[in-house]
Amino acid sequence: MTKESAVLAKVLGGAGRIVGGTLRSAVTDVATTAAHLAELTTDRIARRDPDDAVLRVAVVILSNADGPLCQPDDVTPALDRAQQIFRSQAGIRVRPVSIRVVSGPAPEHALRPRANQKLLLDDLLGRTEWYRRFEPGESGVGSPVTVVVVEEIAGRTTGCSLGMTADWVVCQASLFDKNNPHTYDESVLAHELGHALNLPHHKDNKNLMFPSSSPPGQVRGTELQGWQKLVLGGNRHVIPGLRSRTEGKRPPAAAAGDPAKTAASE
Repeated sequence: MTKESAVLAKVLGGAGRIVGGTLRSAVTDVATTAAHLAELTTDRIARRDPDDAVLRVAVVILSNADGPLCQPDDVTPALDRAQQIFRSQAGIRVRPVSIRVVSGPAPEHALRPRANQKLLLDDLLGRTEWYRRFEPGESGVGSPVTVVVVEEIAGRTTGCSLGMTADWVVCQASLFDKNNPHTYDESVLAHELGHALNLPHHKDNKNLMFPSSSPPGQVRGTELQGWQKLVLGGNRHVIPGLRSRTEGKRPPAAAAGDPAKTAASE
């Protein structure tokens, strides 16, 4: 096989993988969103409150020649922040299923990926295989999103996701360095998880999906709009919350300033 034929075969193979995966993801997301809408309607009619949904996240920390790019404890605050944002805004708990440190040095293209359309091109050419090899190997509803911690992302980007075409995102290690206030940003991991769950950018800087965030003084907000919450709740990666078998009217709200009723209603 000639070099040109090998490249063509790689491109065709990558295109087939991406298109096939994207179509499967789109079909699953449409089905889960429809089911989510039906559940929300039923919940409103029955006046019941479902438990929180769950988003499972696997973290992979790469290493360079000097060792791991960061430690698991460095990433934990950003995971906790993502949990706080998603749970308060959309009723979704972020559950880390693993935080793995890859001991051997990763190749240069994995440590320093390109971003956006160029990262999609690299995925097409098979250059992102290093990320895919560490995915948990699950598929379908409830499969985890993998967060890969890399050394540096090309340009001024500190995180990148390919949306529904990939089940992984990349985040730059400097985001988790508390000793550097000019790079430390807990919002980026949650932002990239939002992209992985099909959320596009938003023009409001108070919104979690605002494109840019510049610590320490201009960190993006954490708000989510109603349609964004609907998209998140209907994504294939999100495990729906359990519905209580007990239905009917909710208990009356406690009167303001009534400690006994307030305590009973919590």
